[in-house]
Amino acid sequence: MKILIRGQKDNEWHLVESAAYSREAELQRLLAESPGLISIDDVRPNAGPLVLAVREFGLPIGAIDLLAFSAGGDIAVVECKLASNPEVKRKVIGQVLEYGANLWELSYEELDEGVRLRCGASLAELMESAVQSPEWDEESFRSNVEASLANGNFILMIVVDEINDELARIVRFVNVCGSPSFEFAALEMRRFQAENAEMLVPRVIGPAQSPKSRAKSEPGTQWNEATFFAELQRRQGDEAVLAARGILDWTKKMQVWWGKGRQTGSFVAYLDHNGRAHQMFAVYTYGVLEIYFYWYTYKPPFDSEEKRIELLHKLNQIQGVNIPKAAINKRPGINLTTLAKDDNLEQFLSIYDWVVEEVLKS
Repeated sequence: MKILIRGQKDNEWHLVESAAYSREAELQRLLAESPGLISIDDVRPNAGPLVLAVREFGLPIGAIDLLAFSAGGDIAVVECKLASNPEVKRKVIGQVLEYGANLWELSYEELDEGVRLRCGASLAELMESAVQSPEWDEESFRSNVEASLANGNFILMIVVDEINDELARIVRFVNVCGSPSFEFAALEMRRFQAENAEMLVPRVIGPAQSPKSRAKSEPGTQWNEATFFAELQRRQGDEAVLAARGILDWTKKMQVWWGKGRQTGSFVAYLDHNGRAHQMFAVYTYGVLEIYFYWYTYKPPFDSEEKRIELLHKLNQIQGVNIPKAAINKRPGINLTTLAKDDNLEQFLSIYDWVVEEVLKS
């Protein structure tokens, strides 16, 4: 296929030649600077354009190339790959799905903290600057982002310089044969040049426009103490409830955020100190307490690897707990039934008394 171009005052047509991206980072930078090029309205009807993109947003499993937002609170997870990269086929599919799974059920506060660490400003501040409109509603934006996180209602998009048949078929299969809460799409971003001009030719392969597509997330469940413990009892039984009760009682000395997962209840204990929220751990209705080593890495004193290792050694003194050293940058879990045995819960809470003291001294 030939593409010809001429200026309004030119008599001659000029051949437009394909212009390759030198590396994937170039494509990523192009989209970060102009996120509106990612045409999500072709994927999700009535979605507004993306106005903000955060590069290399960190998760325990790695960094998302671009985490992008519309003014209304739509969230796009974008991975950039060149056709020459063998990962453009199967591996990138699993990668973008894994990123979506790790964003799912994060709290707004956790997302905001990650954005702040990457960009030096809160998500709301960045959005306000990007939108530049007095009509932008921060509360509505936050509410929709919270619902998207709780429900996993993301736009998962792979951006490539050229879509091959295999990638196109996989994208169609996921959307036609599955019933996901998210939308999944591939965006081809071919680039051409002619003399001093550049052209971009976007082409989206994604879900067919259907009634299941929606502009905003359906609301999740706002969990509270009563609903959380009823669900935990149903799923895990008396031992897990006993441990979780003891943990929640201990958290009365700080603050608790109750999750909004559609099927899974949770609560996160956090300590406000010097204007920062220090998340301690999360407890889930599937019977696991998640240690927030990942978030510790960004705040003193446990941003020190030495301090995290010290905490790791203390936790591993609890009978039945064996967290590997490699997990000090992740979010390892401890079964609530393990903490319910013998004096394990008392030992665990005394360790976190020490953690609180260390934070307050920092």
